[in-house]
Amino acid sequence: MAAHAVDSILFGLRPGETVLIEYSAVSSPELLLYLVCRRCMARGTPLLIDDISDAFAESVIRLDLMGLELEGLRNVPVIKIGGSRDIGSVFGRVEVDKYFLDFRYYTEIYKKIVPEEVVFNPVLGIHKLFIALDRHEVIRLIRNISTFVGKKSRVALYFLNRDIVERYSPELLSFFEETASTVLRWDFEGGKYRLRVVKAANSSIVGSTVSLSFKDISRQ
Repeated sequence: MAAHAVDSILFGLRPGETVLIEYSAVSSPELLLYLVCRRCMARGTPLLIDDISDAFAESVIRLDLMGLELEGLRNVPVIKIGGSRDIGSVFGRVEVDKYFLDFRYYTEIYKKIVPEEVVFNPVLGIHKLFIALDRHEVIRLIRNISTFVGKKSRVALYFLNRDIVERYSPELLSFFEETASTVLRWDFEGGKYRLRVVKAANSSIVGSTVSLSFKDISRQ
């Protein structure tokens, strides 16, 4: 099946990686999230979602409107970072004020719930913090994220709206790309969704591209 072609990229990622997934505003990134979750579930790979400002809830609602099968997705372990709409099994909450995200408290929650196996950890809505926090705190946020690189309990997947970040903080996008061990891009062109590897810790997947139709994804 064509959607299984994404396995070579997804499972070519290494424990301890911080992966930046850049997407455009019209590329339906929730479909890539759906594909990641379904492929992990098929392999028995643990999942943990960081839901920033209800980004996971928004994604699940859009997937439901598309008519996709959401059994299992609604029960994925979730850490809520801001927001108030609970979807998934919420195991902890971290509040975000206008100027600050408490990473120490997040780490305490993460340590309590992370399984012994390597967990795939999609982080949704990170671009919302780029807008909400001041520049100093965004730089601090990226530096805090960099401290997780090499922690082999997880593969972190940061979904980032590239259009928004390029508009508000273009220079910080380059900072984030440098921090990440792998950079993926998700686009929609000519009726096809495309996942492309532009940087990777695993040299065997650098330059890889997978093209998928909606039907390919919906069959997972």
